[in-house]
Amino acid sequence: MVLVCIGAVLGDSIGYEVGRRLGPQGLLRFGRWFRLSQKHLEHVEEFFHRHGGKAVFLGRFTALLRALTPFVAGSSGMPYSRFFLYNAAGGIVWGIGFVLLGYFVGASWRVVEHWIGEAGAVIGGLLAVVLALARVWRWLVRHEADVVDRWERFLSQSWVAALRRRFTPQIAFLQARLTPGGYLGLYLTVGALVIVAAAWVFGGIAQDIIAGDPLTVVDMRFAVWLHGHTAPPLTTAMLAISSLGSPVVVAAFSLLMAAVLISQRSWRRLLSVVLTVPGGGLLNMVLKQIFHRPRPAFDHPLLHLTSHGFPSGHATAAVLFYGLLAVFAVQTVRSWRWRILAVLGALLLIMLIGFSRRYLGVHYLSDVLAADAEGVAWLAVCLTAVETLRQLHASREDGAKERPEPFLS
Repeated sequence: MVLVCIGAVLGDSIGYEVGRRLGPQGLLRFGRWFRLSQKHLEHVEEFFHRHGGKAVFLGRFTALLRALTPFVAGSSGMPYSRFFLYNAAGGIVWGIGFVLLGYFVGASWRVVEHWIGEAGAVIGGLLAVVLALARVWRWLVRHEADVVDRWERFLSQSWVAALRRRFTPQIAFLQARLTPGGYLGLYLTVGALVIVAAAWVFGGIAQDIIAGDPLTVVDMRFAVWLHGHTAPPLTTAMLAISSLGSPVVVAAFSLLMAAVLISQRSWRRLLSVVLTVPGGGLLNMVLKQIFHRPRPAFDHPLLHLTSHGFPSGHATAAVLFYGLLAVFAVQTVRSWRWRILAVLGALLLIMLIGFSRRYLGVHYLSDVLAADAEGVAWLAVCLTAVETLRQLHASREDGAKERPEPFLS
C-alpha cells in the first residue's frame, strides 16, 4: 500500500512538472505522439476548470482524467501546494482501496472483473442522475434572484405586454383561477391541470400496452439489457432501495406520520395522508386486475413474483408517500435552499425505487412510468380536494363574519 500510494503521488507530481514546463501548446504538440488530441485536452481542461481541486482528486479514479489531469494542472498554473494536497488524497484513497480490493477478492478476481465491467454502465448512469440533480439544486439555490429577474424581464418585453393588453379578459379569468386565495383559485387550477396531464400520460402508456405498440419492444429490450448487467453487490443495493417502496415499509412510515400529525392536531394533513396512501394503494390494485399484464420472464430471475405487473405498486407507493412528504416539507420549511433539496431528494428517491424494480426484473419500463403517472394523478386529486375544502371552509367563515347581524326590534 505504501509503495502504491507513493508511486501514484510521485507519478502525478512528475506529470504536473512536465505540464508546467511545456504549457498547453507544448503539451498538445508532444502529446500527439501518445494520441493526445485537441478534443481530449479540451475535455479535460473543461472538467478541470469547472471543478479545480476536485478534478485532481476525482481524476485519479477515471482512466482518461487520471492520465491527463496532472499535465493540465501544471500547464494551467495551479499552485503545486494545492495540487499536492488533492493529489495525495486521491492517490492514498485509490492505492489503499484497490490493494484492499485485490486482497479480499483473492482468487475470485475474474468474477469481480466481470461484475465490475457489467455493472459499470448501470452505476455510471445512477451517478450521472445524482450529480445532475445536485447541480440543479445548487444552481437554483444560487440563482433564486436571477430566476425571478429573468421572469420579470420576460413579462416587460413589448410583445408580451401587447399580448397581455389584447387578451385582458382571458388573462383576468386565468388570474382569478391562479390566485392563491379562494377555493376556485390557484390550487384547484393547478391540481386540475396536473391531474389531466398525468391521466393523459397514463392513458397513452396503457393504450400502447394494449395495442402492442413500439413501447412494448423498448420494454423488452431494456429489461433484457438490465438483466444482462446485474451484479451481486449492485443487486443487494437495489433490493435495499426497492424495500423503501414496499407496501409494508410505506404503511409503517405512513402510520408513523399519522401519529405525529395526530399529536400536532394537524387534521388537514392527516386527512391528506389517509386519502393519499391507502387510497392510492387500492387504486393500484384495481388497475392491476384490470390490465392483467404479466411481469418480465427470465431463465434466471433475481426475484420470483406471481402477481400482475402493470402498473408497479412499489413505484406508485413511492410517488404517493415521498411526494406527499416533499409537499409537507415545502409547506413547512421557509428556506428556499431546503425546499429545493426536499423536492429533489424526493424525486431522486422515487427514481431510484422505480429503477430498482426494473433492475430486479419484476417490472417493465412502462410499468414504472405508468405507476409514476398514476401516483402523480392520485396525489394531485387528494391534495387538490383537501385544499379546496379548506379554502371553501375559510371563505364561508369569512362570509359569516362579514354578514350584518339581524335587526333586533
